[in-house]
Amino acid sequence: MAALLEAAHAVHEKRVFGEAAGAILGACKSLLAAEAGFVAVRPSSGGAFEVAVADPAGGELETRRGLPARLEQLVVHVCAAGAGFDNDLDGRTAGPRARAGHPVASNALLASIVLGDEIAGLLGFLDKLGGFSSSDLRLAEVFAEMTAVAMLERRALNGLERARSALAGELRASTGRRKQAEESFQALVENLPDVVARYDSDLRLVYVSAAAERLTGRPARELVGRSNLELGISAEVVAAYDAALRRVFSSGRPESFESAVATRDGTRHFETRLVPESGSEEGVSSVLSVARDVTDRWHAHEAERRARSVADALREATVALTRSFDRETVLTTLLDRLRPIVPFDRGSVMLLEEALRVSVRAVFDGARVVPLAPEARAQFDGNEHPVVRDILTSGTPVLIPDIREVPDWSLPADRASEASWMGVPLFTRGTVAGLFALSKREPGYFNQDHVRLAEAMSSQASVAVENAVLFEQMQASASRMRSLSRRLVEVQESERRQIARELHDEAGQALASLRYGLRLLEREVDLGGDVTARVAELLQRTDSVIEGLQRLAAHLRPASLDHLGLEAALRQYAQSAAAEFGLAVHFKARGFTGERLPAAVETALYRIVQEAVTNVVRHSRARQVDVLAERRGDRVRVMIEDDGVGFAPGQVDRGSHFGLLGMKERVEALDGSLLVESSPSSGTTIVAEVSSADPNPDR
Repeated sequence: MAALLEAAHAVHEKRVFGEAAGAILGACKSLLAAEAGFVAVRPSSGGAFEVAVADPAGGELETRRGLPARLEQLVVHVCAAGAGFDNDLDGRTAGPRARAGHPVASNALLASIVLGDEIAGLLGFLDKLGGFSSSDLRLAEVFAEMTAVAMLERRALNGLERARSALAGELRASTGRRKQAEESFQALVENLPDVVARYDSDLRLVYVSAAAERLTGRPARELVGRSNLELGISAEVVAAYDAALRRVFSSGRPESFESAVATRDGTRHFETRLVPESGSEEGVSSVLSVARDVTDRWHAHEAERRARSVADALREATVALTRSFDRETVLTTLLDRLRPIVPFDRGSVMLLEEALRVSVRAVFDGARVVPLAPEARAQFDGNEHPVVRDILTSGTPVLIPDIREVPDWSLPADRASEASWMGVPLFTRGTVAGLFALSKREPGYFNQDHVRLAEAMSSQASVAVENAVLFEQMQASASRMRSLSRRLVEVQESERRQIARELHDEAGQALASLRYGLRLLEREVDLGGDVTARVAELLQRTDSVIEGLQRLAAHLRPASLDHLGLEAALRQYAQSAAAEFGLAVHFKARGFTGERLPAAVETALYRIVQEAVTNVVRHSRARQVDVLAERRGDRVRVMIEDDGVGFAPGQVDRGSHFGLLGMKERVEALDGSLLVESSPSSGTTIVAEVSSADPNPDR
């Protein structure tokens, strides 16, 4: 209001148009919180507008010069519409960005100065923080009218003798317009969403707009005369606010800052602009404050900052998780990297061992993440805990606001003091491999945002766990391969020794005896004796040698397997094994027709049966062995069952059961499965099942 009165006073008191226009320009610029302003007039000779008054002068605004080319389009629009603004000068114009060290305006507002039917000049403002609005445009039009009055009055004074009566009429009209402008200004300020206030040198309010009432719930008249501290604003905000006011009073320069203020609608964030106002005497008489609510923008920035922080944390976690192929290190890193993203007081990682048997592999004890040694890992049956069972079977996370309200809740890694609980599954190769559980003392602490973040971390950790499992399997396979290679060499050497021994002990001795018998036969022929008995003896020895060589060849690879197929070869082997080892070997075949199986399949299944029977002879002390070969559809399986002493299946991979390892390798080479069922004193059953299709169709 004071600015409007000051402008009106200048209209009547300033005798020179430039002074009056400068006062009006300064008052309006202060209210709009613009960085610069100008009054441009059209020369009496006609032509383009020239800058008559500039505040501040310099840069793009120099008196007695034309308007900047950047405003050309806006000037054309204002000449047609009367007023207008453009908040994107950078995006609509091209040209030099600065001149003589002065910044170039990024937004502008123009209001026409109208005298009668003629646009005699322009009132313009540049660079308002946040851009101009329609409310600013209406305010500028009021001051443009006052400028028109000043221009008219100055023209009238110049021709006072010639148009005294006309001037009196215009003065009466200007008085009416001034009153209307004052009323328009009052209505405009009172309806602005921004909180407009004026402070005196004692930092007390001398004016406050109706927007303050909407925020505080107190009438504006009750706020006038009070300090910021007396308004109930927090001491921290008051200290910053008052310090900024003192700097503006002292320096005479505008200042902007942001603050968070508690209102009846909650905490709101404001962007405040402080503009000094000059009085009749030198110095700043008051400071105009325009506070704009930017809470929505602040929340958007905060959400963006949090999202960027989470993305950075997930990226760093991914790098950390993929640095190691050790599963325990991966699980420890999971909890360590998850805590900055989803705060928790206690945490644990659990993996499935077999069926729904779960073991705790790593825990956060409140101070650090601790990997658990095998002997320290607590184990429990997932079926006995409904929540854990649901996570493992459904693969979906579970959120419980307060586990103290869940009857009979108990988990090995939980504490009685915990309340809010969250469980998130871990996956390997698309199946649930375990879960991690997080807990907080505060009931209801975790929410769906926490669940989503934990699931994102679970996805990264699942890949790392799967890589670790694959690496462990690769190492185990390499170890088995080395063991099998050593075993293969041992078996080859053993078979070579056996062949050499049999050739020496049986075939060699028989051939030596045959040679000796032939010499005797030669001598008896020379003496003319009867050689019939000697020839019969030599024939018997020859047959014995042939039989031994055939038996040796059959042991290496039975001819029946190549000529007659798997069923006939297994039947023949069952008979020979029963005779050789003194066992009751029963063989039965089902589903075999005249169609032969691929050679690789027949060889693998034959060797599995052969190895299984050999293991029975060596280890089980069994009296009976049953062998079943069955072909059903596109699957073939063999089952070997004995009534021996049995063993613990957990010892299969400990390096002493090379026969079982060999069977497993043969079955896996055909994408089949091997099942071993045994227990001490209960015998052993081995089932090998493979596809009947050719594993190498291109060969």
